[in-house]
Amino acid sequence: MALELNYSNLEGQVSMLRDSVRCKAFQRAISEVVTPGCVVLDIGAGTGILSMFAAQAGAKTVYAVEQTKIAEVATQIVAANGLSDQVKVLQGDMATLELPEKVDVIISEWLGGYGVDENLLPIVLQARDRWLKPGGKMMPESVNAWMAPVFDERLQQEVDFWHSDPYGLNLDLVAEATARQLQPACNHIKQEHLISTAQSMWETDSMTYSLEDAKQPFRSELEFIAERDGQFNALAAWFSAPLSDQVLLRNGPSDPNTHWGRHVFPAGKTVDVKKGMRIRVEFTMEPCGKGESNTSWTIETDNYRFQSEGLTVLTEQGEEVSPEWH
Repeated sequence: MALELNYSNLEGQVSMLRDSVRCKAFQRAISEVVTPGCVVLDIGAGTGILSMFAAQAGAKTVYAVEQTKIAEVATQIVAANGLSDQVKVLQGDMATLELPEKVDVIISEWLGGYGVDENLLPIVLQARDRWLKPGGKMMPESVNAWMAPVFDERLQQEVDFWHSDPYGLNLDLVAEATARQLQPACNHIKQEHLISTAQSMWETDSMTYSLEDAKQPFRSELEFIAERDGQFNALAAWFSAPLSDQVLLRNGPSDPNTHWGRHVFPAGKTVDVKKGMRIRVEFTMEPCGKGESNTSWTIETDNYRFQSEGLTVLTEQGEEVSPEWH
């Protein structure tokens, strides 16, 4: 069968396919976890790349479930790689789809910038409860969300530009809006920009976490201690996800760049800090639809307090989508 694609077919998938850190980590983990003869379910299969990794690892059958029209592309790519006998692309809603059998391994790349923020975990847990055999395995095994106060140089440059009366005009209102605007996929945030050691916001274990809990708001209260004199103007968040016993996928400040980057939550202004100063944070991620969440955060020091307005975070594609994603 001839492979017929155009760029619009792949829109929303290209950045993930080009993310070699992501793809190679899953490939290594799948080769470790998937054994010859086992049955695999890939939820939100997208172009089918993880399903094909499972087939290469020796899976007898891989059910590649994808709700969107990208399933048609996946079918062609699977065929072009000679894997149609092993990989069965199923276009449909995972919540209602019936599989011919239960599976040994469930694979799903449901990760947002700090793990749960795209609100794609519930459909994975629902599938786990319906289709995973006793003793089966989940990938990723768990996901830990991390946060730290940071000084974002690019954010500061943006704010300074709008405050500089560009074109001879007062654009301070734009500066104020910029200082409050969430910024996803910021790979420029590095370890040296952290004001204090990162702390875990929460951990989700894909084997034991309940479907009901996954539908509830995720909340965290943290207190950071500044480790040096300096400034901060934002919070940064990321994840660490053990895909298997040997493979850990991370998108943190000290890790190689990925399409996720770090999510940056501005502090409203640039705050001067002294070593030992306490920075208190309350953070809430509230699921509000498939692929969508509302985020709010409060930052407080001895002489400053910032309360964000609720912000909606969409999927990487920038739109409200079905639960089948990457």
